[in-house]
Amino acid sequence: MRLLSEHDIERLIDPELAIECAETAFVQQLSGASLVRGRLDMRRSSPRAGVLGVAGFGHDDSQLMIKTNCHGWPQADGPRVTRSLLTLWDMAEVRPIALISAESFNDHRTAAGFAAAAKVLAPAAASTLAIFGAGKMAMPALLYMLKVRSIRRVLIVGRNAERAEAVAALARVLPALSDVEVRVTRDAAEAASQADILVTVTTSDTPVFPGEAVRDGALVILGGANRPGAREADDALIRRAVIYTDHTEGALEKAGDLIMPLAAGVIDKRAIAGEIGALIGIGKSLPSPAAGAVYVFKSIGIALQDMVLAHALLARAQARGLGTSFDAEGASIPEEAERLGARP
Repeated sequence: MRLLSEHDIERLIDPELAIECAETAFVQQLSGASLVRGRLDMRRSSPRAGVLGVAGFGHDDSQLMIKTNCHGWPQADGPRVTRSLLTLWDMAEVRPIALISAESFNDHRTAAGFAAAAKVLAPAAASTLAIFGAGKMAMPALLYMLKVRSIRRVLIVGRNAERAEAVAALARVLPALSDVEVRVTRDAAEAASQADILVTVTTSDTPVFPGEAVRDGALVILGGANRPGAREADDALIRRAVIYTDHTEGALEKAGDLIMPLAAGVIDKRAIAGEIGALIGIGKSLPSPAAGAVYVFKSIGIALQDMVLAHALLARAQARGLGTSFDAEGASIPEEAERLGARP
């Protein structure tokens, strides 16, 4: 069994690999290669904390991935802190093969999914990106989008002005963004009207920009609000949208961005054009949508994204000799003492 730390992950991962793995996962999802067969979602209010656990089999069910995300607010007025562990199992031998610290892994995996969708849905000449949300996913979403489109301007919109400015300040000193204009705005409508690509990575329960402000032909990536009673997009946007998902069945169970407008009759299921894996499998970008329409990618995250990326990183770790080897079935302390000739 190999243990991979946060430091190991940052040495092993790169955006190109992560995006390739996301594309592979989305295509495999279409064939039913993996199903999330276990899901645990627990929350408490005092003190505020929660745990989300998911498990998924892959391929011929000989592989199993189990991931646990724990989050909380150690300081009542401070930011949310999230920690995550991912375990890979060889189910043919019922043997754990990797334990991965998955905090930065999750950021890369999620942003790579956004980028994979943008490769086939975003306007080819997209140059302005709007990021809604100034939390931990803002910077990964920004950096990954630069890998698939020639972004020249970034607008950051956040409820917390100080955090939004901090994200912008960091972006401005990164070599990868030396030719990119980065600024903060409190005007959500302005950002929505100017952007070719909009990415939402918030914890909001209510829409974060006016849908009528979004320009025709833009791509909106909805990455938050993965709860039935929460949404980041309003009816005005969804009414205009040609919608793709990473997993439609899952989105219809937990994505308020779809559940709420469907329940209200704003749209029907025909608005959901399909799963993104079908477009990726074809290998071609879609033309612009009809006049007045926009593309929407609703991301809820699928177990296969974790599994495919984790296996790719494990293979790299083994090839490069990174990580720590751990024998889960090693000798007990008394047995080891006896082997060395010790006596109680």
